[in-house]
Amino acid sequence: MTRVGPIPLLLATALLAPVAAIGAPAGSPVGRSPRGRRSQAEAPAPPPSEKQPLYRISGCRSTGTVAYYHGPARREVAIGFDDGPAPDTAAFVKMLAANHTRATFFMIGRQISSAYRKVMLRELREGDVLGDHTFTHPDLEAVPDVREQLQRTLAVIRSLTGYTPCVFRPPYGDYDTSVLRTARSLGLATVLWNVDPSDWEVPPVATIVSRVLAEVQPGSIIISHDGGGPRANTLAAYPRIIAALRRRGLRIVTIPELLGFRPVYVHCVKLCDGLGLPRDELPRDAIVTPAP
Repeated sequence: MTRVGPIPLLLATALLAPVAAIGAPAGSPVGRSPRGRRSQAEAPAPPPSEKQPLYRISGCRSTGTVAYYHGPARREVAIGFDDGPAPDTAAFVKMLAANHTRATFFMIGRQISSAYRKVMLRELREGDVLGDHTFTHPDLEAVPDVREQLQRTLAVIRSLTGYTPCVFRPPYGDYDTSVLRTARSLGLATVLWNVDPSDWEVPPVATIVSRVLAEVQPGSIIISHDGGGPRANTLAAYPRIIAALRRRGLRIVTIPELLGFRPVYVHCVKLCDGLGLPRDELPRDAIVTPAP
């Protein structure tokens, strides 16, 4: 029997070595993929499955006993759309998202139904805020049931979205000290405006744009409408308004942000409705509450 000596064995090893390295980039260790990433064979085993806790927006917390016509005089402004939800509301939400802008939607309770739940949830996902605009849009100085007007709207918004508003806008801007006290007792700040393009009159797009830009200043609250009539001109005006405000160095925020009201988040165990965020993605000033 012929014994294989060390030299032929070394030769065989040398011949096989290039085969193992075929396909490996120059300078790459065999067994690793390019750019230093581990190959699938060497990837560490994933840790045991653990679901990261998620939190969803559930409202905001307002303060103050006065009616707010504007915010602090810093380079921020806020936009509030009234009289929805309405057939045009979804288009307003889409327009705001396309322009990377958020707004506050003051809603009439009797118009809210399950048909608008999807739109309302999208508003919350996009960072918009829902506000109370009474249940039937009356002059609150002329009705005896102010509390019911506000409570019924709060209840229907909460039932469809899990969100409880902290801001309220009185129809026609009419209020008195009794209205202020009632709103405050329900956790609502009363919010008016100091920029009004009177878009409810359905003026031309250029008129809406020029009226807003003529009146706006740092800290302004702008009123417009997504409901209550045809709003195509308002919808068309706002991309131009948003661009012009940014050219002036003004940051567009929601009304609660402008007024320093803190958002409230709740740990969502099952039903997050696409709103769930991990704890480290919540706003710095968020109030986190346990699940009900």
